[in-house]
Amino acid sequence: MTNRIYFIISLLLLPLMGKAQLNTELLLNGGFEQYAQPTPPPPSGDDEEGGEGEEEEEESFNPYQKPLFWYISDQLGYSRTKDAHGGEFAVKVYPNGHSFYSRDKDFNINCISIKAEGEYKLSYWYKGKAKKPNVVAIVDWYKGNKIVRKDRLDNEKVAGFTDNWQQKTITLTAPAGVDKAGIGFEIEYDPSANDGGYILFDDISFMQTKEAEKEPTLTAPAAVRAQVQQREVELSWNAVAETGVSYEIRCNDQVVGRTEATSYVVEKLLPNMSYRFTVTTIKGEETSKPSKPVSEQTLQMTENEDFEGRIPYLYTIREEGSCPRTLRLYYNDLADPAARITYKIDGVSVMPEGSVLTFPSKGRHILQIEIEETSERKWEIEYKLNVD
Repeated sequence: MTNRIYFIISLLLLPLMGKAQLNTELLLNGGFEQYAQPTPPPPSGDDEEGGEGEEEEEESFNPYQKPLFWYISDQLGYSRTKDAHGGEFAVKVYPNGHSFYSRDKDFNINCISIKAEGEYKLSYWYKGKAKKPNVVAIVDWYKGNKIVRKDRLDNEKVAGFTDNWQQKTITLTAPAGVDKAGIGFEIEYDPSANDGGYILFDDISFMQTKEAEKEPTLTAPAAVRAQVQQREVELSWNAVAETGVSYEIRCNDQVVGRTEATSYVVEKLLPNMSYRFTVTTIKGEETSKPSKPVSEQTLQMTENEDFEGRIPYLYTIREEGSCPRTLRLYYNDLADPAARITYKIDGVSVMPEGSVLTFPSKGRHILQIEIEETSERKWEIEYKLNVD
């Protein structure tokens, strides 16, 4: 019973474990607060004097003690300083044209575990008296012990140096197929190295900020087709093989509808206007890539809005006077889609449901329509229909 409870708890924690690495520090000792303990001197035989010597050594400040988990080239003239941005210590180097980089306790450079294609943020605080931007961040990406790519970020040098702490932040995306990274900095040679120039570093950080974007596994709809009218476009497409899906329709990148069918009518468009349509497959929280876009231009009105002979008509009624029992109320040559329109079937007033009018039965019916766009533009239209 206990084992089962632990198993259930583990399953519940899985989503949290997957996100635990986001915005969590991945770099060891980026604040330069950890240092190897100095080797004590050999015993002198005088316990009392030896004890005093050890106490004096512990109290003394050694500026050349190296930080744990970092390799710093001796050519940089390294020292540690208490002029820190955060914590107690920062590191001070001279712009002599050498580098320093992170490592683990076994001196491995590929010491940071990362996730392929995730987004990462490298940041550090700096100040100093170098004359020109000369700090080059370097990120090495590994698959195991094999280097896959070296990112030498020459375009991400700091803007300049002052006596105040400044932060530099760089956003990176891990390559596909990698699982380790290493962080380093090259300090390019600067003439100020011979004239009192120096640079201080503190609080170097490396964090994952976003998960990798998963490649959609759902298939996008194919063969999207369009039938164009003045104010509507009917889209249709081939069904995908996956079951239990629905489809999301976008017009000019805006969601306009969702359906489980393989066709959809986009309504309330304007005549003689260009539109771009895509269809996306959806199943639960999963979404496919959009279909290949379909660009169409709606038809223009056949008559000018003020033309006296203009008569709006339902293009969904067939030429021979037949129509389906569920009739879509789609008009051509209707200048004002907000016009006041009333309907009667066989002399009885009826109310459409949205843009659909349903006849009470199949067979012969008379549909009467009154349209009022303005007080001067009114029509009374009668259709004698065979409803199938």
